[in-house]
Amino acid sequence: MFYLRNLRVRLQERRNRLYKTDFRTYDAELRYFLRFLDDNSYIRSLLTMLDANTSVDFEQWATELPDMREVQFPQHEEGRAKACYGILRRCVSDEHGDNTLGWSQYFSSESNFDARLRDFTEAVVDPLINFLHDQIDDGGNVLYLIERFKLKAEWFRRKDLYALYEGDTSVGEASLDQELRANLFEGGIDYPFSQPSSPSGKADIVALLGSDDPLVLEVKVFDPVLSRGKSHLRQGFHQLLRYAGDYNQSLGYLVIFNCSDRQLAISSEEPSGAEFPPRITYGGKTFFVIPIDIHPDTASASKEKPSSRLVIGYRDLID
Repeated sequence: MFYLRNLRVRLQERRNRLYKTDFRTYDAELRYFLRFLDDNSYIRSLLTMLDANTSVDFEQWATELPDMREVQFPQHEEGRAKACYGILRRCVSDEHGDNTLGWSQYFSSESNFDARLRDFTEAVVDPLINFLHDQIDDGGNVLYLIERFKLKAEWFRRKDLYALYEGDTSVGEASLDQELRANLFEGGIDYPFSQPSSPSGKADIVALLGSDDPLVLEVKVFDPVLSRGKSHLRQGFHQLLRYAGDYNQSLGYLVIFNCSDRQLAISSEEPSGAEFPPRITYGGKTFFVIPIDIHPDTASASKEKPSSRLVIGYRDLID
């Protein structure tokens, strides 16, 4: 895909700018680099999944650092990438008073500031860049694909998807599930129809993304008029919990097609609840909960009143 090839090139160009920047402007260039990562929806979703799916606690790891130039990164590449990303964010944060020259002492014995920052770039920036390159090469950025599908559905396909559901509500959930599968396949998920049996049944979507780790995703409809309300979503979440346990996965996705005429909002009641997509941490596992409003008469986010939203809370799904 041209977009992904171009993204890899742009990542490398940003890295090279940092490598060539002198110590007087390095912090400013690093802020531009991190803003680039955050502004790109594809990379942002990769970093979101990295944070959710990696058990490394950066703050704890940083407080336990040994003496200078004796840094031991976490054992796995994902943990190292998370630690590197945490270092870079600390370098530009006003909260801790850190900067790149201070952190560079952990990774370089050079007395020349420019040379020290080049060592820092190779030791900290490069592992993160390489991780992102690998993820882009692997394809199948599921969170990004679901977020794109949400926008496509809400902006362009509300009437079509709602009509598909209303045409036969007895199989409407399965029909919407099929739409999502097709979009995942078109986005690079090679085999979204793989549904291996597990002790708990079959996950809605279990895709082997070029590895031995299955992706678990559950699809549910929210339609209180037809008794598919909060209890139906709770059932879906508990199915997701079982599948994640059966397949020994720490990351899962619950996609909710909202067929009511009121906008659906998810409140995780966790510190991360303000972020999109909302996520719930339960039993040491992280689950993204992604609502998709498809009723044609649902007010847009700019017009609807917050008080009119239907809120699904943490306890609604867990209890």
